[in-house]
Amino acid sequence: MESLPDMWRTELWHPLSVHFPIALLIISALILLLSKIPFFAPWKERLSFSGLILLIPGTFLAWWSVYTGTLADSVVGRHVCDPTVLEDHERFAYITAYIFTGLTILELLIRMARNAILTRLKKYLTLVSIILMLAGMSSMGYVGHLGAKLVYQQGASVHQPSDDCSEFE
Repeated sequence: MESLPDMWRTELWHPLSVHFPIALLIISALILLLSKIPFFAPWKERLSFSGLILLIPGTFLAWWSVYTGTLADSVVGRHVCDPTVLEDHERFAYITAYIFTGLTILELLIRMARNAILTRLKKYLTLVSIILMLAGMSSMGYVGHLGAKLVYQQGASVHQPSDDCSEFE
């Protein structure tokens, strides 16, 4: 009788950890976008602070997801039929992490803009911030799409039970 594979295999750390940065980064970007809309001006400081509080751990967790994805790649890469999807997934994961890292640094700069040069540039920095938010969320969506292709089309890290399911007895 075949036994079930261990649930704590290295390649499973990635799907276990990837959902936290997805949620944190998308919600933080949406909150930060709201803080830039004039209608929400009375709540601008609160929204901006809340978005930043979610953005910082989300960015760190995005890099953790890249790391765990690299660990999973060494196992999963040998079993997928189309490795170009895996390569694209990894490349866009790095791009997404870099975008949100840049956004985090930029939002911190905007919040701490006290000197005359940064204060004058604040409008342009805000525009760049909005572009990074939209680019980051788009890139995150594409990374998720590629990850779904790996799992649901190619069975990456998915245990295929035997025909008689004897390992569950």
